[in-house]
Amino acid sequence: MLSRFETLQHSLKYKLLLLTVLPLLLTALGFAVMAGYWTTSYTDRQLYMKVSADLSVAQGTLNILQREQLDSLIQLANGYEFRTNLLKAYRQGVQNQLQEVRQSRKLDFLRFITAAQLEASEEATLHRQRDTLKKGESITGLSVLPADELESIQSGLSQQAKILLIDTPYAELTDRSIEDRAMLLRTLYPVFNDFNQLIGILDAGVIFNRNTNVVDMIRDLVYGQGSLPEGGIGTVTLFLDDVRISTNVPQSTPEAILGKTLSVNDRAIGTRVSQAVKDHVLRQGNKWLNRAFVVNDWYISAYQPLLDIDNQKIGMIYTGFNEAPFNRIYFKTLIESSVMIGFIMLFSGALVFQRGRLLLQPLTQLHDAVQAVRRGNMEQRIGSLETSDELADLAIEFDKMLDLLEERDYQIRKANDELEATVEQRTRSLKRRTEALKQHIKLLKNTRRQLLDKEKLAVLGELTAGIAHEINNPAAVILGSIDLLTDELGAAAEPAQAEIDMIIQQVYRIRSLINNLLQYSRPGTYVDSHAVQNINTVCDDTLLLVRHALDKQHVSVDLDYQATTLVEFNTQQIQQVLVNLILNAAHATQGPGKILVSTQDWTEENETKGVCISVTDFGHGISNHHLRQVFDPFFTTKESGTGLGLSVSHGIIQRHSGKFNVQSKEGQGSCFTICLPEHYTPTNSQDDSVSELLDGLAQAERTNRRAIRGA
Repeated sequence: MLSRFETLQHSLKYKLLLLTVLPLLLTALGFAVMAGYWTTSYTDRQLYMKVSADLSVAQGTLNILQREQLDSLIQLANGYEFRTNLLKAYRQGVQNQLQEVRQSRKLDFLRFITAAQLEASEEATLHRQRDTLKKGESITGLSVLPADELESIQSGLSQQAKILLIDTPYAELTDRSIEDRAMLLRTLYPVFNDFNQLIGILDAGVIFNRNTNVVDMIRDLVYGQGSLPEGGIGTVTLFLDDVRISTNVPQSTPEAILGKTLSVNDRAIGTRVSQAVKDHVLRQGNKWLNRAFVVNDWYISAYQPLLDIDNQKIGMIYTGFNEAPFNRIYFKTLIESSVMIGFIMLFSGALVFQRGRLLLQPLTQLHDAVQAVRRGNMEQRIGSLETSDELADLAIEFDKMLDLLEERDYQIRKANDELEATVEQRTRSLKRRTEALKQHIKLLKNTRRQLLDKEKLAVLGELTAGIAHEINNPAAVILGSIDLLTDELGAAAEPAQAEIDMIIQQVYRIRSLINNLLQYSRPGTYVDSHAVQNINTVCDDTLLLVRHALDKQHVSVDLDYQATTLVEFNTQQIQQVLVNLILNAAHATQGPGKILVSTQDWTEENETKGVCISVTDFGHGISNHHLRQVFDPFFTTKESGTGLGLSVSHGIIQRHSGKFNVQSKEGQGSCFTICLPEHYTPTNSQDDSVSELLDGLAQAERTNRRAIRGA
């Protein structure tokens, strides 16, 4: 009996069965333990990560709604018809426009409050924000208004906001039965005239009480079809304090409303949040990310405080989905996995016991040795095997073959190293000479390009001098004739005085443009005037000069002024640059469209250096090949262009010690940015660049000589 047991112990079937079944048993035990752990930690963590992401989307949607409401008021305030009606005091026209915008934007109210009404208003919100509005700062965000203030805004709003409170399990006890306050998304936008005087403010708002549009929009966005398992219901809620004022949480159990469209009466409006959530979120100001009892069922929930325009907590925003479908999936998966593991264990044990014929370890050693040799490891050996069959003889012969192969590989590597050393010694001097030659060619190309530019500038200088002489003489005659005409007409010239002044101004502008062109061709002989100014004002003045050309092309201009630093520069020259950039952007738009003019402070390493002005178009863009040539004199891609606009502008910015950058992508548009330093320090970089080029040539020559001597 003992002899048979020893024989079984040394058999391949026994070893294979033991080595296979034992890991399966351990795996099954480990799976049972890990399944529970994964479900309670990893799976739950994934659910909480999802609901947290859903909450972020919901909060982001509210922020987008705020921005859209502000943009609507900005568009209305800057509209030509609205401003015309305000200036003409046409109240009916203003009211008609307000009514039209209110209906199109689905606003609960939209009104215009004059500056005098703002001063006399007793509304708490307007009183608190009065100074901010006078400074020209718009206000948008959430706000809570009592019933009397709602009625003062518009009759009937207080009734629209009224909500009856419903007793809710786990909620904090309260004596209140009605919520008559309203949470609303509100925007206040100041309107100024052309003299920067406050005309009044636009006041718009959307009441969230009993309003299901916002929560349904967010729900459809984050809990679309297929985002939850069967039977799962995604919900979104807005709370005023602890009261649900807008929600798609059902009054009854989730199973009772599956596949139905929720009416207002089917929703849990007027119910209240549990006391645990209220303490954690509203009182402590923390984010809730856990399961919670919502009205009538347990939900995977995320709550976050909502802040009003005064940065005070006024309520909460909630996203979540019911927990029951995930519990069903968990138990179903656990049962199916257990059955599958048991079946695999039984099948594997029987298969190994009946079909196992070879031991795995010798084969594994042979396989590892072959793979190591294939990867280039010639030191790998099989070694002795714990067996006395044919595999042991094969391992010995294979190791002998590897010894012979390693010796031959060593001889080949040694010969190869000697050959590489000889080749490298012969080619080292050739590499040094090649590098020196490349440097010479590069510097010669740069020199040729600089000489061509200087030759172009010389021709431009001669041409400009002649043109300036021919234009300045007629300009002087025009100015003299206008002065004589004004003296002769005397008081009779007053009706046309504006046109006379415009003629004089444009003649001086012609002279200024000629002087700027002379300055580009002969920068060392020109002295310009400069003053400390606000770049935003200069941009506005420039837009007046090109307004007619932009309107002719049906091109609108969006403004984004953020620069606050005053800088010192030559007004006419900077206006010339801006006119050129704006007209180029309009031409690149190729038809109706818009361009963006923006300003911002120029900062480097937390230090303000000046201001930057950007002109962005959304046209066809510039190819990478042409992008390197846009500042070259006489380079243009337009049929009627001269190729001097950007070149002259680049010279002006250089003389202001500024920076001129361009970014462009074909089919997406271009952005030209100029940066002006805070203090005006005119420079001329042409002589410096030539000196640097000559120094580079001399340095390359010295390097070449050293390379030849070293070879």
